[in-house]
Amino acid sequence: MKKYLLLVEDERIWEQFKKVIQKDLNTEILQLIREKVEVKHVRK
Repeated sequence: MKKYLLLVEDERIWEQFKKVIQKDLNTEILQLIREKVEVKHVRK
């Protein structure tokens, strides 16, 4: 398993994101990544 460090420079956006997530942070970020990858594959 690889681990990655997330750096968020905009504190306001980060606070908003934390308020709207439904699950744990890792699950939410992975879901965002999956959605982005699926959209990219559909466009090809």
